[in-house]
Amino acid sequence: MSNVLLLIRRFFAGVLSVILAFIPFSGSALFEKAEEEKTTVALVSDVHIDSRFPLGQTALVNCYTDMNSFSPDGVVVLGDLTNYGDYATLERFFEITSQTLNDDITPVIISGNHDIGHAKEAAGERMNPEALQDFIGLCNEYLDYGITAPAYTVEVNGYGFICMNDESADNWDHPEYSDETFAFVDAELAKYAVDGKPVFVCMHVPVSGVHGEEYFYEGGGLEEPWDSQIKAIMEKYDNVFCLSGHFHKGLSNDVSTPTYTTVNGVHYLNLTSYLMPNWPAEYAINGLGFMMEITDSAVTFRCRNYYLHNWYSLFDYTTPLV
Repeated sequence: MSNVLLLIRRFFAGVLSVILAFIPFSGSALFEKAEEEKTTVALVSDVHIDSRFPLGQTALVNCYTDMNSFSPDGVVVLGDLTNYGDYATLERFFEITSQTLNDDITPVIISGNHDIGHAKEAAGERMNPEALQDFIGLCNEYLDYGITAPAYTVEVNGYGFICMNDESADNWDHPEYSDETFAFVDAELAKYAVDGKPVFVCMHVPVSGVHGEEYFYEGGGLEEPWDSQIKAIMEKYDNVFCLSGHFHKGLSNDVSTPTYTTVNGVHYLNLTSYLMPNWPAEYAINGLGFMMEITDSAVTFRCRNYYLHNWYSLFDYTTPLV
């Protein structure tokens, strides 16, 4: 019976996604900047567009349009930009991003397993290393990143967003990272985590044992030795925030499946899927993301539905900086 209920809930979530994706944005005055100077960054993950179908592309445009209304300093997309990683769809994602986001917004983009690991599933497409190089090339062409390596940092108002992309040769859902990437992350954390400033590590697949994947996606987090390595590096520094997607688990404040949690001093936020169905949780509707506010004293994540243009304060989280 539980499996039947799960299928029914996911079916209706999918139908609702189709309807909501075409709701036009009409503006909002619900988000007001406080008097304290802040940097605002919009967060979203798992947009899963496909160049053959207009639905996901329209949903992505509506998402960016909603974000534009708040004039954020940056927009972070945490991977699974596409559904199958084919080049035409990957390029279409970058076209929409460059054409829709306001010119004064800094995009922070990483790839996901559907952009790298699943690229070989599309007929006539390429394996992981070729898909990764295509992603890097499009970042440079459309976003002027000027990068050559799979790990890089994008600055938003002086805050570092350290981006990690899968370097595996043929893995599907589990990324692998090189020693060079770990050395880079360590050096960048040392560079940006100074004077109490927060620093952000962006990865698509979350670390293991943090967001409760054993309850809904057993073995879905990072594998060893990469999991222990990245945790050890992040735990060396204060005010590190690790941002991820991938799980499609909806929002939850349950201690066993938290959307946001702190472990060994590192702060972890796992975003829901924007377009695709989410696992049943406290709140599993699509269209969800966060607006992140960074001040000298705290980092606040405010949950927002970019489909419905609504806030969900039950899933807001504020962390004082140390």
